[in-house]
Amino acid sequence: MATQPSNDSFYRSLTLQLDVVGALVMRELHTRFGRNNIGYLWLIGEPLLLATVIGALHAFQPARFGSSIPPVPMSLLGYCVFIIFRGVVNRSESLLESNMPLMYHRMISVTNLSIARLVIEAAGCFCSLCILMGLAILLGYGSMPARPLYLFAGIGWMIWISFAVGLNITAFTLDRPTLQRLVHPMTYLMMPLSGAFVATEWLTPWLQGIFDWNPMAGLFEYARYGMFESASDKHLFPGYVSAWCALLTYTGLFGVRRIRNRIHL
Repeated sequence: MATQPSNDSFYRSLTLQLDVVGALVMRELHTRFGRNNIGYLWLIGEPLLLATVIGALHAFQPARFGSSIPPVPMSLLGYCVFIIFRGVVNRSESLLESNMPLMYHRMISVTNLSIARLVIEAAGCFCSLCILMGLAILLGYGSMPARPLYLFAGIGWMIWISFAVGLNITAFTLDRPTLQRLVHPMTYLMMPLSGAFVATEWLTPWLQGIFDWNPMAGLFEYARYGMFESASDKHLFPGYVSAWCALLTYTGLFGVRRIRNRIHL
C-alpha cells in the first residue's frame, strides 16, 4: 500500500506524456499536410511516390552479384527503411526553430518534439513499405517475408537509431548555422554507405570488414535476412547495433538536456 501513490504518479506522468506527444503529432500533421487536397494521406503519399520510382527503376534488372534476392523488393526495402532515417535527421536541425513557441510550456520538452516527428516519419514510411511490398508480391516480383521477426527488428533498430541521431543533431546544431547546412548533404552521403542497396555478403572481404563496423549496415542485414529466404546471416551483430543505439541515445538525451537553458523565448 505504501507504493500505491508512487505508482499512481508514474502512470499519471506517463499518460500526460503520451497525451503531449499525441497532441504534437496532430499539430505536426496539420502543419505539414493540412486538410486540403488529400490532407493527412500525404503522410503515406510522399514516401510512396518516391519509393515507387525507385522500385520501378529496378523492375527489369536481374538479381545482382549472382544473388537470388529479387531486385524490386530489395530496393523497396532499402529505400523505405532508409527514408525513416533521412526524414527524421533532415528535420532535426530545424526542430527547435520551427517549434520555439511551444517551449514556453514546461510540460513540452525537446524529447517530446523529437518523438512526435519520429512517429510521423516512421508511420508514413512503414505504411508505404507495406503497400509497395504487397503490390510487389501480388505482381510476382517478390514473396512474403521469410522471417518477419528479424524484419521488424531491423526496422525497429532503424527507428531507434534515427531518433538517437536526431537528438544529437538537434543538440549540436543549435545556434550553429554551418553545422545545420551540413545535415542534408550528410544524409545523402549516408545512403550508399548505409548498406541500404547492397548486402555485405556481396562485397569484397576487406569491404565486408569495414561494413561490419557500420551499425547502419548491420540493421539492414537484419531487415534483409527477415525479408528474404536466401539472405545471409553471417553479418548479424544484434549486440553491437543495440550498443550503438544506446550510446547515441544517451549522448542525445544528455545534449538536449543541456541546451534547454540556452533556449530563449
